[in-house]
Amino acid sequence: MGLTLGRIRGDLREFARLAEAEYDAGVVDPVLEALEGLWVNSVIGVRTTTHPVPQRQMNVRLMNSGRGVDPVTTLREAGLLEFSGHPMERVLTDVSAAVPVMFGVDVGVARGVEKIWLMFPELISVERILGFTGIPDAARAHAAHLDRYGGEIAIMALDFANRTMNLYSQVFAPGRLTAADITTILAELDFVAATEQELALLGQTFNLYRTFSWTSPRMQRICFPVRHQAASFPKHLDPVLDRFVSGAPFAGSGPRGFTFYTAYGHDDRYYKVQAEYTSAPNAVFPGGTVPPIN
Repeated sequence: MGLTLGRIRGDLREFARLAEAEYDAGVVDPVLEALEGLWVNSVIGVRTTTHPVPQRQMNVRLMNSGRGVDPVTTLREAGLLEFSGHPMERVLTDVSAAVPVMFGVDVGVARGVEKIWLMFPELISVERILGFTGIPDAARAHAAHLDRYGGEIAIMALDFANRTMNLYSQVFAPGRLTAADITTILAELDFVAATEQELALLGQTFNLYRTFSWTSPRMQRICFPVRHQAASFPKHLDPVLDRFVSGAPFAGSGPRGFTFYTAYGHDDRYYKVQAEYTSAPNAVFPGGTVPPIN
């Protein structure tokens, strides 16, 4: 028997219990039902953070809808994604019309649809991405940084809940981004410095992503991910990481990965974990490169 919405609902409740995060079936179920064919046949990830419990959120992510699939129209027609005249809507429309994309959908289990991802099977140059109408001025101001660290863009995420945009670099070989590079990047951005323990953990970083808004000239956040097996995941850093990785439901088969993220901003840092909920043996990754599991 294949994966069902009933199984997904039950497992999401368990993920939320492990994360000590609020879960509202009233906002989750309509999105599951509107995109049922995608949820039961696509790559799914579930993510939470080390924020304090009152602020901690959990998200379920439809990671890879496949070529030629348009969940955005479905969500808009169902009243689950509203356009209000924000520049990100022009970005979404223009980029998806100009280049091949595979869509992803990020759903906050207490808030509903939050992000729409545009994954690029063919990597896009920084120059081309920044040339689209509606891109935040802050992103354009960091063009040299984007080119120097990571280069071509693999994924764009448009956050309709927080009015921000993420740009994810191409996947690169672990070790290409060194501890010295990370130290330099954070200093150049005037972000919180990484600890020695974090620098050691981030030696296997496979890409990086940055967050920009339309209301500030500064980069909001930068994040470094590392993909692990459960046995090698740094669960010791926070009790929620331990619970989430140790107890995470799995509806797939074969090898399973967990992605550890360290996110840095002007005043703070925090950790994130994403559990692969379904298997991804046939998934098409941006640029054709699969992030390695450590």
